[in-house]
Amino acid sequence: MGELLLGLDVGTTSLGAGLFDPGGQLLAWTSRRLRSNSSGPGRLEQDAAAIWRTALAVLRGVLAAAGRDAADLAAIGVTSQRTSAMIWDRRSGRPLTPLVIWSDLRGAARAQTLRQSGYFVAPQQAAAKLEGLLAALPAHAGRDIAWGNIDSYLIYRVTDRSQAWPTGYLDLASLGWNQALIAHQRLDPAMFPVLVDTWGPIGETAASVLGRCVPITADIADQQAALIAHEDGSGAVKATLGTSATLDLSTGSELVLRDMTAPPFIVSSVGSETRFCLEGMVYSAGAALDWVRGAMRLGAPGGFDRLAASTPDAGGVWFLPALQGLGAPHGDASRRGGFGGLTLAAGRAQLARAALEGVAFRVREVFDHIHALAERVPPPRLGVDGGLAGSDVFLQIQADLLGREVRRHAIREATACGAAICAGRGAGVLGAGDAAAFVAYGRGFEPTIGRDEADARLAAWKAAAYA
Repeated sequence: MGELLLGLDVGTTSLGAGLFDPGGQLLAWTSRRLRSNSSGPGRLEQDAAAIWRTALAVLRGVLAAAGRDAADLAAIGVTSQRTSAMIWDRRSGRPLTPLVIWSDLRGAARAQTLRQSGYFVAPQQAAAKLEGLLAALPAHAGRDIAWGNIDSYLIYRVTDRSQAWPTGYLDLASLGWNQALIAHQRLDPAMFPVLVDTWGPIGETAASVLGRCVPITADIADQQAALIAHEDGSGAVKATLGTSATLDLSTGSELVLRDMTAPPFIVSSVGSETRFCLEGMVYSAGAALDWVRGAMRLGAPGGFDRLAASTPDAGGVWFLPALQGLGAPHGDASRRGGFGGLTLAAGRAQLARAALEGVAFRVREVFDHIHALAERVPPPRLGVDGGLAGSDVFLQIQADLLGREVRRHAIREATACGAAICAGRGAGVLGAGDAAAFVAYGRGFEPTIGRDEADARLAAWKAAAYA
C-alpha cells in the first residue's frame, strides 16, 4: 500500500481532486467544470451520469499529473455538495432522475407543510424534494431503487452523518434515519443509504476505476471538510467563498440550536464522538458575481476585479446578492437580489465594486450572527478558501468590512484538503495531531479602515438594501 492521500471534491460548479503526501504537501490538483441546467424557475439540476464520468477522469488525471498511479495511494476521501438528491436503479446503477442540487427551491412549499406538521425541513433540503422526485418517476422505473446525495451515488449507497444531517432525514437523538419523517412521507426505508463513520474503512474502488482497488476511508460534507482543513477545534471559524459563501463556527461536542437560519451541522461522527458547528450561508456569492459579470458584460474575473479596484467606493450604488433568496440571519427564500442607488454618474467600475461589496456585507452579517448565536467572541482573523478567495480585491474589501485580518488558505480548494485529512485518519496514515501539517495560509489582508467606519458602512448598506 502506498502513502499518498487523494481528496475527491464533488462541488456544485466543479469537480476536483487533490493528491497529498502525508506531510500535507499538495502534489497535484486537477479539476473540471460541472454544468447545471434549469428546467424552470427556482430549479437547478445536474446530470449524475456526467458527474460519474467526470469523477473518473479527474481521479485518473490527478495521478497522471503527479506521475503516480494507484499503487502509490493509501486511501481516497470523498467530499461533496450536500443535500442534493437523486434516484437510481439499484441493480444497474443507472440514474432515474437528474441530480437536484442543494440550491434548487422546488421544495419550498413542501418544506412549509412539513414544518407545520412538526418537521423542521428547509426548502433546500432533500426531504422537501424527494417525494416530488419519486412522483415524477416513469412507470417502468420499477421498485428496486435507491436514493441519495451525490456521495451515495459515487461511493454507492453509503453516506456519513455530516452528509446525512443536511438532507433533513437524520435524527440527531439516535444519529440514525428519522423513522417518523420517513413514515410520515410514506417512504421505503430500504431506499436510504447505509450510514457510516466519517472516517474509517468504508469501501474500495472497483479495480476498473484506477487499475487496482483503492480503499475509500472518508466521506464528509464539503463545508465540514473545509472546516477541518482550517482546524476544527472549538471556536475555529472559516469561510468558504465559492458558489455560495458558507461560514462555519466549530462548537466542538456542544450542539447549539438557537436559530434555524444558522443551524447546527455535524462536522464529523466517528464511533461515539460527534462534533458540531454552526453554519450560516450567503446563498449567492460567487454565483451572484458570475451573473453580474455575464448579464452586465463586465468581463472575466480579472478584468472585473480591476474595474472594482479602479474606484475608491461604489458611488452610492449598492447590490443585494439574493439571487436565490437570503440565508442567515434572514431565512427568506422569497427575497430577490438587485442593484440600487443608480445615478448617471454610476459606471462599470461602480457596478463592479458594489457587487463585491454586496457579497462582503452579507458575509459580515453571517459572521456576526453565528458568533452571537454561539455566544463567542469573534477571533481576530478569518481563514478563507474557495474560488472567490483568489480575488485580492475582494479579500481586501472583506477585511475592511469585517474589521479583522482575512487569511487565504494556502490550498485554495480546502475541501479536498479536508477530505484527504479525513482519509488519512481513516486509513491510519495520520493521527489526530498530524492534520496540523495540512493547515497553512498564504497572504493575509489587514483592514485599512477603522471598525467604526466599517460598522457605519454596514448600517448604510442595510438601510438601502433592505428598505
